[in-house]
Amino acid sequence: MQDEQDFYRCLASDAASRALRKIQEILSDDTLDDPACFHRIEAIVSLLEDMSLSCGGRHDFG
Repeated sequence: MQDEQDFYRCLASDAASRALRKIQEILSDDTLDDPACFHRIEAIVSLLEDMSLSCGGRHDFG
């Protein structure tokens, strides 16, 4: 039973890591432009930066 729990814990961790990486890639994409979503995007950027995950210089509003 412990092996199965460890497997699912690793699987969830891997999925979360891949999701964070994809969010980071999207936020780093200089070709995207959507002013209506600025505050939502800024909240995500702030969260990622709090986790020491850079989103590129385009989002440096500080």
